[in-house]
Amino acid sequence: MEPEQFRTKQDKGVSALIWCLSILLCVTFIACMVVGAGFFRIRRAQSALAQPSETMQSQRNASAAPATPAPPTPGIDPVPSERIDMTPMPTMDPSTLENLPKMELNVQEPSEMQVFASIPDVVEAASDSVVGIIHYQPNLRTGKLEEYASGSGFIVSENGYVLTNAHVVSGAAAVDVLFSDGEKKPALVVGADVTTDIAVLKVEGEGYLALPIGDSNALRVGEYVIAIGNPLSAYELYGTVTFGIISATAREINIDGFVNTYLQTDAAINFGNSGGPLINMAGQVIGMNSAKSVTAGYDSRGNAISAEGIGFALPIQNVIEIANVILQEGGMVRPGIGVQIRAVDQETAAENGVPVGCRIEELTEGAPADQAGLKVGDIITKVDDVIVTVNDDVVGYVRSLKVGDTIDFTVYRDGEYLTITVIVGDMNKFSD
Repeated sequence: MEPEQFRTKQDKGVSALIWCLSILLCVTFIACMVVGAGFFRIRRAQSALAQPSETMQSQRNASAAPATPAPPTPGIDPVPSERIDMTPMPTMDPSTLENLPKMELNVQEPSEMQVFASIPDVVEAASDSVVGIIHYQPNLRTGKLEEYASGSGFIVSENGYVLTNAHVVSGAAAVDVLFSDGEKKPALVVGADVTTDIAVLKVEGEGYLALPIGDSNALRVGEYVIAIGNPLSAYELYGTVTFGIISATAREINIDGFVNTYLQTDAAINFGNSGGPLINMAGQVIGMNSAKSVTAGYDSRGNAISAEGIGFALPIQNVIEIANVILQEGGMVRPGIGVQIRAVDQETAAENGVPVGCRIEELTEGAPADQAGLKVGDIITKVDDVIVTVNDDVVGYVRSLKVGDTIDFTVYRDGEYLTITVIVGDMNKFSD
């Protein structure tokens, strides 16, 4: 009796187990179907959303490049290569220099000066005097001129003189000036000075709206200033306006190996702003925007510390002084040999087993120092009979001479001393 009852209970247990497994399989199957259907719907929804997203992106791109110009942003395409023939070579013929008209600056009398009530008023008064500078280079494959770079500039006389940075036009095969209404005119480079980074351009015609010249010598720290220019591109961001204060009025800064006195400002200055004006609240140009600092210094591990709001502008009084010399002479004569150097002090010299002097860090290819045989790594210990201990010993001595003079450099190289004779050249001739 008991074995039969046991078997019955066992059969019932097996049946219950089979029934439970069947139900579990059915539930699992249904769950898989639901999840699969949901996944399919999600994929289909993602597909449906992809096309509208692309459409919106196209609309954003279209809005970034409007079909019709909307001044002050010209909204025009780069000049086609077949039109480049209209743009002359920028090299100034000496005979042309004699026939150029005088640069009549827009200098306001104190009684004529007015301080505008708002930033928009300043911008409205000044923006038409700010221009874009288009730099052309030949295409290596086709030989035709194409746009290579761009910068900013500003009109300083009604008869078509424009000022900008020398590095904006340095080495250009041709230069155009782009006006706020979208008109573009070819420009001649009257001359440039690499040391101060100033260039004078001339466009044909009369009646241009010239910026009034302010007094950079009278600036005070904390004064409001406005920068107008074309950051990144002369087209897309033409006439960008930034606002700030004067942070310092006379910073001695070394930029690309040249030490000049600059106005410091926290008005945002970016690539492409080079050569544009820094303007006071009277609408007068008081500086030429030239550089920005991207590093404030370095930490204990040698990592760069990013800088914000550190921009530099050449004081307008200095700019006008150099521009007048360029206009009269066709350029500035700057004695130089084409080297960048770094002082080797006593501690560094002792640690490395070398003499005190100035180590050559960089040579300008084709410049007098390069041609004479000086090399990167040479340590200059004497220039003629002058013992060298700091950079100014070399720089000051070279600048005291004339183009064509010779200097005997005593240098330490690979454990021995050499004497190399260098002929002083003009930095503005070999710095392009």
